Amino acid sequence: MLWGIYLIGIVLAVVLAKLLRSTLFRGQVAPFVMELPPYRMPTVRGTLIHMWERAWLFLRKAGTIIVGISILLWAMTSYPKAPQAELAGLDAEEAQKAELSYSVAGRIGHALEPVMKPIGFDWKTSMAMIGAFAAKEVFVAQLGIVHAVGEAGEESQSLRAALRAEYTPLQAFCIMLFCLISVPCMVTIAVTWRESGSWKWPALQLGGLTGLAYVITLAVYQLGSLLA
Repeated sequence: MLWGIYLIGIVLAVVLAKLLRSTLFRGQVAPFVMELPPYRMPTVRGTLIHMWERAWLFLRKAGTIIVGISILLWAMTSYPKAPQAELAGLDAEEAQKAELSYSVAGRIGHALEPVMKPIGFDWKTSMAMIGAFAAKEVFVAQLGIVHAVGEAGEESQSLRAALRAEYTPLQAFCIMLFCLISVPCMVTIAVTWRESGSWKWPALQLGGLTGLAYVITLAVYQLGSLLA
């Protein structure tokens, strides 16, 4: 399965590169010549200065965007708080799940469920995708929360059992496929904005890759459902 995911990523990268080369980047290729300086042993002082310059540049430009989006995602998954009456009688994990469902991100997940259902997603998966925009690896932890198994990682047996009971292998494959193709994390978006100096390319990443992921996952899920 892991080999198949890698192979799909490589094939998509080549196909999209060819497509972009013939559309957005069509025209004569400009020669690229880079003169390499003579190699010298770096000094500690020069290395520290270069590290500081690059780190400050990142913190000043991309870092502000990353911090802002991180705060926004945290607020979306934390507020509003669920009424105490709805949490009465629940254990800590069930209460955390109820609070997450009641939050802004949980409500967005419920609202997205009709749109995401054709690709095999429910509101829990959609909700986890929102949190994963901060970083793709957060997706597993978010699944642990919405399935009321507490802190969960890739080796969590309780989460694996919950996912096996609720999702089919086809749905599991479609979730991995969507995560592979869809929009990168917010750090990638912020760095793309910094390097390009425009919001056009980050917007193309955000909309284009997410749309492509939806279309491909939709085709795979619907075809797989028919075959099953």
